[in-house]
Amino acid sequence: MREAYVDSEACDGCQDCLECCVYDAVMLVRVPPSRRLKAVVSLDCCCGCLLCGPPLCPQDGIELRPIREYATAR
Repeated sequence: MREAYVDSEACDGCQDCLECCVYDAVMLVRVPPSRRLKAVVSLDCCCGCLLCGPPLCPQDGIELRPIREYATAR
């Protein structure tokens, strides 16, 4: 499985990803020290469909990454 990851340095806050996410997994927040709003992804809501990423994102600020598998104690 995969999840969306936002590069906050690349994000320019254009809101394209926010408008296209049918799962309401993307929101805009202020990420210090920037004064602009940037996209962040709620991993609880993201299904990894990448509707928000390239080619939609003009800054290539969103990518899919593998979800980390957590080892269980034996």
